[in-house]
Amino acid sequence: MNLWPRRIITGLGLLLIIALIVWGIVAAVRAIGGAFSASPVPQSTPQSVVQSGALDASGYTLKGGQEATADGLLTDGTTIDIPACLDRDITATAKASPVASGSAMPVTLTLENRGSVACSTSLTRFNLAVTTGDHQVYDSSRCADSQQSSMTLLLRPGGTWSGSLSWDGYVYTNGCTAPAGGASAAAAGTYKVAVTMGTREVGSTVVDVTPAPTPAPTPAPQSGAQSGTQSGR
Repeated sequence: MNLWPRRIITGLGLLLIIALIVWGIVAAVRAIGGAFSASPVPQSTPQSVVQSGALDASGYTLKGGQEATADGLLTDGTTIDIPACLDRDITATAKASPVASGSAMPVTLTLENRGSVACSTSLTRFNLAVTTGDHQVYDSSRCADSQQSSMTLLLRPGGTWSGSLSWDGYVYTNGCTAPAGGASAAAAGTYKVAVTMGTREVGSTVVDVTPAPTPAPTPAPQSGAQSGTQSGR
């Protein structure tokens, strides 16, 4: 008997069954994939992002819409704000003339804005420190009551301001405390007078304190003229 036709039919049946199984698997995979693709992908909730200000080449931190100009910080092209001067932009010079021991020493202070933006500052930011050698004589930053004016100063780029600070010419402990018995006049010698802004020295000068003038001697009291008249013989 020829078995080939029966084997061919049986083989075709097996191939058909395998094809149906493969088709079923493919259809199932597609169905599952379609379900996943149809499902909305959860989106992350948008977060409010607060952008920090950008540090400009001028040294100032700018807010949105701000621009650093010679007139100040320009906002949206309409509003000008005058920022506080940056420490790095302020230079100071101090000048003083020799004084006699026990006399007050006025110090001329000149401030200059070396930055590119107009800014404001106050004399209360500046202090006067006097030393001789390693010995501290006076430091206004240690005084409980500031001697400086709180007047606000506006400095344009390259602009200067001049005013006066003062040292009374006496020696204090801890910079600003009169010792028991009272402060004594600074002795004759060479002193460094420095202007500080916070802990940074921004200007200084060296000045001499000369000996106090010798007081003129007090004239001795003169004896009074003899009274009476001499009678003639």
